Amino acid sequence: MIRFRTPNFRGRHAVILHRKSNGTEQLARQLERLGMTVEICWPALPTENLTADVIFFDADNGFDGLFPWSPGEAPMPLIALLGSELPGRLEWALAQGIASHVVKPVQSSGVFSALVIAASNFDSAKAQRAELQDLKARLGRRPEVIKAVVNLMQLGLLDEDAAFGCLRSAAMDERITIEEFCSRLDGDRLNQLILHQARGKWRVEE
Repeated sequence: MIRFRTPNFRGRHAVILHRKSNGTEQLARQLERLGMTVEICWPALPTENLTADVIFFDADNGFDGLFPWSPGEAPMPLIALLGSELPGRLEWALAQGIASHVVKPVQSSGVFSALVIAASNFDSAKAQRAELQDLKARLGRRPEVIKAVVNLMQLGLLDEDAAFGCLRSAAMDERITIEEFCSRLDGDRLNQLILHQARGKWRVEE
């Protein structure tokens, strides 16, 4: 388990996507006390703010198309500003892929916690997406592994378990995935592998 380190928000840029009000001004002051630069805008998100480090947004009055990306694909943590508990509003906010929320009216406490939780949830979700993409890519290359196993069984006179174990051990020696190893396995490298397997060795020479 990777330990999460509380980030330092000094120097980061926050956008408050909400009509200006006493609440948004108070939120801006709290963020500035944390060393952040802050911009308040509504209803459109200016192009120059598409690289903001975090966005607080009005979930009570938000609408489809509020953000220039598909729901759940924000490139930064989203923190909902919520005053309503209507199911429809909560569902819409959750559909945006929020990483945390702050209850309206904004109080003097809770903002820092929301930032920390949002940073943690956003990083975790990003890591999970990367892992899922990697798994999908590996599944897409499974036919190459099956082909390599069959070839090794036929040429090396091995059973399925032994052939797969040979390929897996060779890939571990190369410090790459078995899918990547098999994608590189041409005839010459396959013959080298069979030779080394017969000698009780696994590494395939470049």
